Amino acid sequence: MHMDSGTLALALAVLLAAPAPAAAQAPAADTTPPVELTTQQDHQRTMGLLGMKTIRGGANGNDAKAPNAANYDESKANPYPGLPDPLLTLGREKVTTPEMWWSVRRPEIVELFDREIYGRVPANAPSVRWVVDSIRKDKHGEVPVVVKYLTGHVDNSAYPRDSVNIQLTLTTPAKAKGPVPVIMQYGFRFGPRPGGPGAPGAPGARPGGPGTPGAPGAVRPGAPGARPAGPPPGFVMGDWQGLVLA
Repeated sequence: MHMDSGTLALALAVLLAAPAPAAAQAPAADTTPPVELTTQQDHQRTMGLLGMKTIRGGANGNDAKAPNAANYDESKANPYPGLPDPLLTLGREKVTTPEMWWSVRRPEIVELFDREIYGRVPANAPSVRWVVDSIRKDKHGEVPVVVKYLTGHVDNSAYPRDSVNIQLTLTTPAKAKGPVPVIMQYGFRFGPRPGGPGAPGAPGARPGGPGTPGAPGAVRPGAPGARPAGPPPGFVMGDWQGLVLA
């Protein structure tokens, strides 16, 4: 086929002007900045999502004649004295075998907790990767235990702007020879860990403060305003129950 110089120039111009095919790209993660709302706006938004118009008022401790007056009568303090039998199914059948417990009654109780207490876990809830940060031996009272400090790293690939890390303390009996109930504490990691920064004897630790006998400004034990001499036996720094008791 014969092509004159004008036609050839036009064809080259069209080819050079044509855009190159775009390379395939993976879908980007959501990087939309979070919406900033006032307290009132956030309140209204949450109420709307829950389909609520008003919030029931709490107990009124100032007016004994109010419809929602606070109760101080112990005889009225337990409106539900008859708790349901955990070994009686919703169909009023007695649980008589382990198989019946696992296949019938336990799922009923789990469903009640999901629906009435904890709420349901969304089907698209992100996964959590648990990592053991440290392990130490201790005592709860007179019982030797093993305390594990873990961090759960939540998958944030759907929204990389936010990172969520869950602190968990897992305590198990040190001498257990088989499966046992455990104490799991989310968060509540108070104070320095033994040997950590700021712990007694560690580099950078401060000498005894006003609560330490002999320290400047110390309060004499037994004097008005003095703190107890020390934590109770078995107290574990980082154990929020122990911290409350101390």
